[in-house]
Parts: sequence; structure tokens; C-alpha cells
Amino acid sequence: MIQLSVLLGLLAMGLGCTTPTLEDQRSLTKEHPGADAMKGSGPPQRVVLITVAGLESSDFLDAFGHVIESDDAVRMPNLARLGREGAIGIEALPPSPSSVYASHATLATGLLPKRHGIIADKTLDREGTKVLPFWDSRLLKGTPLWEAAIARGVVALGWPTTVGARIGLVVPDGSPSDPKLSWLEFISTRTSPKLLRELKAIAAPAFEGEDRDPISWPTPEEKDAAFVDLACRIAASERDPGLWMIRLNQTATLQRSAGFGSAEVDAALARVDNEIGRLMDCLADTGNLADTAIFVTGDVAYRSVHTQIDPNVILVKKRLIGRDPRSAGGVRSWLALVRSNGRSAYVYARDANNALEARKWLDQEAEKTGAFDVVPASDLAASGGDPQAWFGLAAHPGFAFGGGLTGPVLRPSAIRAAAGAFPFRDPETSAVGFVAWGRGVRPQVRVPNLNLSDVAPTIATLLGLRLDPDLDGEAMIGILRAAVPVKPLPGPKRLDLGTDGDVDRALRELGGGHEIGEDE
Repeated sequence: MIQLSVLLGLLAMGLGCTTPTLEDQRSLTKEHPGADAMKGSGPPQRVVLITVAGLESSDFLDAFGHVIESDDAVRMPNLARLGREGAIGIEALPPSPSSVYASHATLATGLLPKRHGIIADKTLDREGTKVLPFWDSRLLKGTPLWEAAIARGVVALGWPTTVGARIGLVVPDGSPSDPKLSWLEFISTRTSPKLLRELKAIAAPAFEGEDRDPISWPTPEEKDAAFVDLACRIAASERDPGLWMIRLNQTATLQRSAGFGSAEVDAALARVDNEIGRLMDCLADTGNLADTAIFVTGDVAYRSVHTQIDPNVILVKKRLIGRDPRSAGGVRSWLALVRSNGRSAYVYARDANNALEARKWLDQEAEKTGAFDVVPASDLAASGGDPQAWFGLAAHPGFAFGGGLTGPVLRPSAIRAAAGAFPFRDPETSAVGFVAWGRGVRPQVRVPNLNLSDVAPTIATLLGLRLDPDLDGEAMIGILRAAVPVKPLPGPKRLDLGTDGDVDRALRELGGGHEIGEDE
């Protein structure tokens, strides 16, 4: 018994020596370079808004949905630390449909698609026989953050719908449809000259000592790294933009090719997290981090797909779509047409009778296959979706819509995951993650749910920017420690691309696109 007591006493002494007290813990904890950002009073000098393709709160929270301790394993430790110290949005709902371009337009304006006009990732031309991307900023209605912040300086890297936007430092979105054209060549007339020179310098080492085709640069991973390199160079320069908008997108390609929840996507999220950490280090090295607020949000939520639905096959058989005999997948004419968003679709028609007939056949196919539901126009209108659609389609779990005109209605999917759902129908599987951190942000705030339309008015409140009246979103006052009085909006709306609002002319000048009936 005496020996056991001695042993327990020695064990207790040992534990006492190895377990630090609270005071010891304070001395052992090293504050990171941005610790002052959460302590400082007043508004930030700059706001950095970063979108991460497919980001969800589970990527930076633990398995129970809680913030992690500093030594817990998590996919994105840098973002997890920001969330632990700042504000977290557990479920942030994109607009309907949850497409990349619609989400980014909502993030930039605080408006829903029916008001900002970016109703999906792509749109139809006037004849309705070609699909065109929403690259041109003239297609965006309302006042985006970059116009409201023009007097403070803006940098936008890869942000959708910024071609021709009045932004001082911009690398717009988009990619060449010509396989012989490199990305650098494609953006050369659309990018700020200073940033184009910097991008060429960043790309140069990739071609040293190897026979690499210029068309192969950048990969999605290299593009994300190049955008952070650009941001670091801007931070080290004399330019000090008040608003930074950066899109990190390498996870999107892997979601489609490898699938939701795959090891490849996890690895990509870890790389994106490293890029976020690298950007923070650059801001810290230049003395800018302490008066910076950082907002990081997902754009869309991906879910697993095994089967593709081609509802236009039904409309071809019922003579509502006339195929182009010169093309294997082209459309010559149509009376009703399904336009895919991925996990949802819009149905367009020339008139009410054609819409009713299309609804009848698609209702029958939905009941027959059990692969999708028909969504009434009233639901679309209430969600702020495309007002030109007569009704919608919502895929069941595991299914996604395609644009095929021939073959079976159901076939194995070429992609492993898809976005584009209607969040109002299934908010749980449509929500993305959100983190706000830094100067002007309250520490350790948890927001159970929010809308992506709330982000722009929150940033505007923090920087004192004037957006449109009567926004669809609301400023999240509860996560802010500071707000700035609104100042008048200076300057014209667009740069070098006219202000006449002629959407069709903008689309014609934009070029690109592909034929209806081709899978995207």
C-alpha cells in the first residue's frame, strides 16, 4: 500500500510538471501576425473578399460542427483559425439557382438573379439556339461593390462578370473557346496592363528548362497561386486598394472529375487554404494585415452525381424542338426548351400553349423515371430566379441535367458531382460556408444561417459604400464592430464599353458560347 501511494504521488508530480498552468499556457501561445486586427477599433482600411469554389462549413469545422482547437485536424486549418477568432456562418444560402455566376453576382450586388440579371452560368442568345457565358459586366444590373468602391480603389482577380468593368486592377474571368489560344492571350485585351505584365513574369518560371506548351498554363492550381502572387505584389506596391475580390477555383474542376468528398477535392481545399495563409502572410509582411477585414465564402455546393437526365430528348420527340440537320447536337428551332443549371433546370417556351404542352410531357417523364420534380413558376418567382422561365425542374439526389437531344433520357453521368440546385427546395445540401475576420469584425460570433445576398450590404456597411436602395440582402450588423457613414457614389458605371444597357449587343461583342444540345 505504501509503495502504491509513493507511485501515485510521483505520477501526480510528473503530471504537474508536464501540464502547463493557465499562466504557462499564455506564455506558450504565440500570437499570429494578424492578432491586432481582431483587437483594433474602428473600420478596416481594406476588405478582402475571397470565394472558394464549393466551400462548406464542414471544411473548417470539426465533425460535430464546432470550431476546432489549434491542434485539431481539419481540411483548412488557416480558415479554421479565422473562424475560431472571427465570425462563422454555418449555412450560407446561395441564390436560385446556386450557379457560380449567379452566386458571384449576388455576392457583388446584394440582389437576387431576377434583379441583377445573371440568372445562371450562361444565357441564351436572341434566337435561343446558342448558349453564351455571362462574362461581360454590361449584363450585370444594379450597383456592384466594385462600382461603389471605385474611389477607394479595387482589385478583382478572376471574379465573374468583370470583363469591361470599371476596376483599376482587374484580371477578368473567362477562358478561350479556341483550343489554339492561351489563357494569357485571351485575357490580354481585358486585363489591366500592369497585372498582365506581372502575370507573364509569374508564368515565366513554368517554362524554364522544359518544353511546355504555353496553352497548358495555367492549370487551375497554378491560376489560384498566380492570383495570390498578384495580390502579394499589389500589397507590396504603392497601390493600396480598399476592396479586393479574389476567386480561388481549383476545387471546382476536381469536384466534377473526382467527386464530392473525394481525396482529390480534400487535397485541393488544403492547397487553397495554404494560399489564403500565404496571402495573409503577405499582408502581414507589408504591415497591412492589422487594419484588414477578410471575408471568405463558398459560392455553390456540389453533390454527388451518377446519372444524367436529358429532358430535351422528350421535347425533340414531341416536336417541340427541331434539331439542326447540319449538327449532331444543334438546335434549328424550338417551341419549348430546357436549359440545364446542373442539379436544376429552367424551361423556356415561345408562348403559354407551348409551355403547357412541355409541362405535360415533362410531368409524365418525371413520374416515369423518378429522377426529378417539376417546379412551378410561382416557386421560381418567390425565390428570385429567372423571370423568363415558365417553370423549372429539380433533380433528385444523384441526378443532374444535361443538354442532350438524342439517345435515352437517362444515361451514366460523365461528371461525378454538380452544383446548380434550387436552395429554397433543399437548403441543407445547398448551403456553403462563410467566415469573416479582422478589423471591424466582432470576435467569436456564430450565425446559424444567412444568405449570400447579405454579404455585399455587410461589406458596404463596413466600408461606407452606397449600393442600390431596397436590396434583397441585409447587412449582418451583429457580426460587425464598426460601420462607416455612406458617401455618395462617384463616377460613371462602366469603362470603355458603353452605358446603353444593350444586352444583345454586349452578347454579340462578347463572342464565345456553344450550340444548344452540347453538354457543358
